[in-house]
Amino acid sequence: MEKVKLSAALFAGTHFDRKRFSADIARFRQGPSAATHDAASAAPSSAPSSEKKRKRKSKAKAKKNKKRRAEGDASASDVVEGFSVFKGLAAKKVGEDSEEVETAKNEDLEVVRRRKRAEREIERAAILRKRFDIHISGQNVPAPLENFEELVSSYRCDSYLVGNLSKLGFQEPTPIQRQAIPTLLSGRECFACAPTGSGKTLAFLFPILMKIKPGSKDGVKAVILCPTRELAAQTTRECKKLAKGRKFYIKLMTKDLSTSANFKDMHCDILVSTPLRLDHAVQKRDLDLSRVEYLVLDESDKLFELGFVEVIDSIVKACSNPSIIRSLFSATLPDSIEALARTIMHDAVRVIVGRKNSAPSLIKQKLIFAGTEKGKLIALRQSFAEVHHDPSGCSFLLVPCILLFS
Repeated sequence: MEKVKLSAALFAGTHFDRKRFSADIARFRQGPSAATHDAASAAPSSAPSSEKKRKRKSKAKAKKNKKRRAEGDASASDVVEGFSVFKGLAAKKVGEDSEEVETAKNEDLEVVRRRKRAEREIERAAILRKRFDIHISGQNVPAPLENFEELVSSYRCDSYLVGNLSKLGFQEPTPIQRQAIPTLLSGRECFACAPTGSGKTLAFLFPILMKIKPGSKDGVKAVILCPTRELAAQTTRECKKLAKGRKFYIKLMTKDLSTSANFKDMHCDILVSTPLRLDHAVQKRDLDLSRVEYLVLDESDKLFELGFVEVIDSIVKACSNPSIIRSLFSATLPDSIEALARTIMHDAVRVIVGRKNSAPSLIKQKLIFAGTEKGKLIALRQSFAEVHHDPSGCSFLLVPCILLFS
């Protein structure tokens, strides 16, 4: 009675759908035996479903085992003597990646070092040019020389040439030599302006002797044009002094040579001449200048002033070697001469020592007053007695201009 009251209290207010659960109500009313009978009758019907589940599980398990065996066989084929191929390839790839990263870092460091080295060279070159009053224009101009020994270390100059410089009394390069020599040795064309007595002759002779091979039988390798016979003879003498110790064929174009020489059989490495004699040899004697590697116009302002423009143009055309290096050296460089120079030169370097077209500071100038013609002669003798050996290695005879004031 108490249980009925308790259940009534628990389920008070709830509605039970008897139609929906009628089968369950009937089963409980029949007693435990009926429930057991119903479960036994229902077991055969549920047995097939459990059997199917078991079969499905066994099939799935067999598939998983088969898959595992296949993966095991594949992994076993990739293992050779305890070494996994895929693992080794992965390790190798990681090693290669690390090596590439290390190589890239080293390359970056090398680029930084090169840039710093180039910046130091540019700064050193600027300091030297400022110190020696050298002015340049052009792209990628080589750095000036600090001393002649640098020719051996940086440009592989033969020791005999440096030895000849020392024997001739050259201790330090002059400003024009510091910049013009490395410019020509670098294969650049140039026109240079420097005062008289500053060593321009050595500035263009030295690179020629360094670059051409002595004793060549292939024709003329270098041509030097001078405005006067005296300057051509002096240049020839200086060239022979510098070339002492090697069998260079250095020729001065004399009148007899230009009119009667057999140029086809003549061995000549360096030819020094005036424009008219050289043009005559080219036009009348079939002198071949097609293998000329260096063409130098010394005192170019005088060459163009003396009316040799057409002759020089003919000689330039005769020197038809496409790799020829042309250079102009002068004590003054008027704008008209510079404009003409640019028409025959390509990517040339412009080198000026001191101020352009200014009076040379190395030459002593003085004004002498003479009352009579006899006084002019005495003053001229005194001036000749004061002429001394030039420190650059060349002897210059400077004739003073003596004015007569009444």
